[in-house]
Amino acid sequence: MFSWLNVVAASCALMLLNMPVEARDSLPIFDSHLHYGGEDAKVFTPAEIMAIFDRNRVTHALISSTPNHGTEALYRYAPDRIIPFLGVYETLKDKRDWMHDGTVLPKVEAALKKGIYRGIGEFHIFAENRKSPVFRGIVELAAQHGLMLQAHGDAEIIDEIFAIAPNVTVLWAHMGTRPEPGFLREVLQRHPHHLYIDTSVRDTLLLGTDGYSEHRGLTPQWRQLFIDYQDRFMVAVDTFSVNRWQTFDSVVKDIRIWLSQLPEPVARKLAYENAARLFLKASGGREE
Repeated sequence: MFSWLNVVAASCALMLLNMPVEARDSLPIFDSHLHYGGEDAKVFTPAEIMAIFDRNRVTHALISSTPNHGTEALYRYAPDRIIPFLGVYETLKDKRDWMHDGTVLPKVEAALKKGIYRGIGEFHIFAENRKSPVFRGIVELAAQHGLMLQAHGDAEIIDEIFAIAPNVTVLWAHMGTRPEPGFLREVLQRHPHHLYIDTSVRDTLLLGTDGYSEHRGLTPQWRQLFIDYQDRFMVAVDTFSVNRWQTFDSVVKDIRIWLSQLPEPVARKLAYENAARLFLKASGGREE
């Protein structure tokens, strides 16, 4: 049955034509959420990771790893391209209970003495654990050292971080646990200054190819959110597994497709400029 939803879906699909293919594919990308963990390092050398970046026009990348050796190896190999974040896990099994482990804080403090880390995260934590003393300590360490935080959690965690340290900068992974335009708009309005959001692993949702959506391409609500908050979003792949590195090219292709449905100046901000402003200028790095 034909309805206004069909009209919206068709209109969104036509937005693919807004940006020429050449412009879409030539956009540089600053990936704000990647991992290079132990299993990844067994399959891909740092040189091979850089080759993946090069063919996808990924100029820079925020990297965290479990364990942190992978991040440090990539940073040593390409210090001008890698933004190292300090993970709080020693193994992937620690994701669930790290906020109850009293050894985490001294280990993080010791690792920060290396002087290479620009932030702490990605760490996983949800509302029921927001009063954890270990979590509070991580936020306080970030504020003390002028570091950013990359949080994988719900909106209550974002609220708690800013209650503890109002001036810390937060990168909220995956558009949170409720990736809905209206809800994200509310959170951004609540925290207007130091909250940034990465879009990692939400590309099929945005494109309407997740098997659940009734649309194809960005809905008007998503498009308007990205336009209204064009300085606050950053794209990312999130290599959470070896397979994700192996399919990196196709994920970047999806990112470029939905970016092409935005006005070109907005797409450039999400693809590169927002992260470059946040990470490169802050460190005196060279923009390309």
